[in-house]
Amino acid sequence: MDEKGAFLATIREALGYPGEEVRTAGECRRLFDPGDDGDIFDRITYRTHVEKQSLLKLMMENAVPLNLGVHPVRSFAAAARTIGDIVSAARPEFGDIRQIIQHDDDDIARLQLWKKFAGQAVTVHTSYQADMAVREKAIASYVGITAPRWAVADSATIVEITGPGRPRSTSLLPSVHIALLRIEHLLADLGEAYALLRKNPPQESVVFISGPSKTADIEAHMVHGAHGPREMHLVVIDERMTADRNYQGSGLFPAE
Repeated sequence: MDEKGAFLATIREALGYPGEEVRTAGECRRLFDPGDDGDIFDRITYRTHVEKQSLLKLMMENAVPLNLGVHPVRSFAAAARTIGDIVSAARPEFGDIRQIIQHDDDDIARLQLWKKFAGQAVTVHTSYQADMAVREKAIASYVGITAPRWAVADSATIVEITGPGRPRSTSLLPSVHIALLRIEHLLADLGEAYALLRKNPPQESVVFISGPSKTADIEAHMVHGAHGPREMHLVVIDERMTADRNYQGSGLFPAE
């Protein structure tokens, strides 16, 4: 058996099939046919708040080995404070100039970070589509703030869809990446994410991000920041925790 055959045999055995059994696409249609996504959409639509918080807990657990910091908060005001703390604790890798680049997004604009850093030596840029210097600003920034479309609890992954005002450079070039997400956009697994992508195919690129950039190419020594941000945070907003004072939730949220 050649190297390719041995590799495929290993995969077949991992899936519970005899290693020597060679199958055609027609014989394993369930792997190639997306089927009916209706059940998936129903599961997402009718997911309860308690179920969403269980997904958040799973997301936090799976984020630990990926070196992804997950910060549950009860409000946009709390999200702004959390992001302010992260920005204040981080330092630029090159030079002393402190600049931030943020996506042109309604939820991020609601944070009013320009007020948060008023009086501090921190410049906040927004990646407006018409700004011809947005790439240079992203290169100069040590923190990038994005609003991903979804996050996947099963793999601790955020799903970014690029578009006007939402360039990929915001999550790729700065040393620290902060993602802002409403708990309503938290999904269980990649199957749900792919079903939603099939329903509304994006016009531009889709980026799946699971923690900061990392590599162990050199002597199996893990290094963060090799091909992108060296630090990553996900701030998850659950406004129901503020609206319903009698709801005890899962104990994930700090008191305000």
